Amino acid sequence: MIELKNELKLKPQLILTPQLKLILKVLQLNNLELYNFLLQEAQSNPFLELEYKDLPENSYIEESNLEEIKLKEEVNFEEELIEKRFYFDEETLEEWSWEKTLKAEEKLTDYLLWQINLKDLNPLEKNIACYIIGNLDNKGYLSVSLEEIVKEFKVSLEKVEKVRNIIKFLDPVGIASLDLKECLLTQLEFIGYDKNSLPYILIEKHIEEIPKGIEYLKNSYGYKEKDVEDALEIIKQLEPYPARNYFDVNTLYIEPDLIFYKEENEWKVEVVREGPFVVKLNSYYKNFLKKKKDLGNNPEVKKFLKQKFKDAEDLLRALDSRYSNLYKVGSAILKYQKEFLEKGVKFLKPLTLKDVAEETQLHESTISRIINHKYVQTPKGIFSLKFFFSIGYKSKEGEELSAKAVKDYIKEIIDGEDPSKPLSDSAISKILKEKYGIHIARRTVTKYREELQIPSIRERKISKKS
Repeated sequence: MIELKNELKLKPQLILTPQLKLILKVLQLNNLELYNFLLQEAQSNPFLELEYKDLPENSYIEESNLEEIKLKEEVNFEEELIEKRFYFDEETLEEWSWEKTLKAEEKLTDYLLWQINLKDLNPLEKNIACYIIGNLDNKGYLSVSLEEIVKEFKVSLEKVEKVRNIIKFLDPVGIASLDLKECLLTQLEFIGYDKNSLPYILIEKHIEEIPKGIEYLKNSYGYKEKDVEDALEIIKQLEPYPARNYFDVNTLYIEPDLIFYKEENEWKVEVVREGPFVVKLNSYYKNFLKKKKDLGNNPEVKKFLKQKFKDAEDLLRALDSRYSNLYKVGSAILKYQKEFLEKGVKFLKPLTLKDVAEETQLHESTISRIINHKYVQTPKGIFSLKFFFSIGYKSKEGEELSAKAVKDYIKEIIDGEDPSKPLSDSAISKILKEKYGIHIARRTVTKYREELQIPSIRERKISKKS
């Protein structure tokens, strides 16, 4: 006889709350994007105040006196709500620096291939991954059938699915899915929802009926109204088209997010904060909210102010989280790459997302978000944070070298070759092995030479003859 009983279980689960969503959004913004985002937020939220760092001392209130501000007695609340409290002082803007400009066309495919190259995959698996990434549609879904991939590489379906599953959990999560359902389920799995959770069940079993709303799902399947409402709120925050936010970027103006500098023979990392301003809670509106009698009996005004106050606090927490995680990642990169900063590119160490994730106790996808489109200012110039990540090799002394260091050796060898007798890729591979103890295949030399945009032996021979 089957016995029915209620049982209470506790299990950890990550819920994509609006605050967590805000943290993830702020985390992936670079400094220029962050400046614009904060300006927009300050315009729409009366509880946020921007204090410009370059103003004279007597033109703003010091942080220590922020809570002691004395407010004028009579204030037109409606006017104060929409007043813009910031401006730009053009005289204090930095001079244009060509070092801070970048011409780039980074597409989603480039971003995904970069992440794949940091994964521990064998050559066949990487080729399958490249094929999958090269066959994504403009929504981010796989545009060829799995059977075609199986036939193309003469491998099992299980092998193809293993590689595709790795890609699905890259950033953006859900990429290379076969359809909308799989894409959303992948995102739910990534943020911690299992197959027994209501958001998962609704997508897996009732995805076509979700647009019919709460009442329909409650009455048709017996779910509780509050549970359905919460589940739908979570589903609304998922991204149905993972490739939506990725597009070509042409001319960028670079503002570093981190600074690596040496002070008293010790390397240090500094996070560049908001920039020309500091974001704070506006004391006047904060105190105004505390004085309930000033709010009158209008519940809509109370609701509006409380929500804006919560939004302001959530934004400040998101900023703190961004700075904290940026510092952790910057410190981890600096720990691995000190020799590069002191001695040059040949001393750049191999580094993967997994290495930094273990060092910082952050997830690999979080690391990927943090370093994407962000830059660091160093004594050797401004570098993309991605620059410090690459696979590695070992020299004859047993020292680990990054792929970028190996490319530098290849360029050095070609620059020093006899113009009348250019070196083949096989010869370069042999020199790397004999002179530097670096064991890489001829095809890898060819790949790196092409990435360096160095012509082949035949083209070099022709150009030097002419």
